[in-house]
Amino acid sequence: MDLLKRIRQKIDEFCFNHMRMDGAQHLIAGILIYDVLKYLIPVWSAILITLIILVANVLLLDKWVKKVKQGAAAWHDIVRGAIGLLLGVL
Repeated sequence: MDLLKRIRQKIDEFCFNHMRMDGAQHLIAGILIYDVLKYLIPVWSAILITLIILVANVLLLDKWVKKVKQGAAAWHDIVRGAIGLLLGVL
């Protein structure tokens, strides 16, 4: 259990020291979406739906609606959302 706690602390430290505001929002979204869904549906389904929502957010909202500067999806935002999902599961 101490190992998991240390891993979570290292992830938290990395994320909060090396992220901009948008990355932090993706991280928090991953945690919150999973936390809400885990009470409504089975855990594995909540994990899968959270990942789908995070990917759809980056592909649809960030790429086409907001017209990000690069014109491409920011895959690091998906990774940060997945890290948030991992933190939510732990």
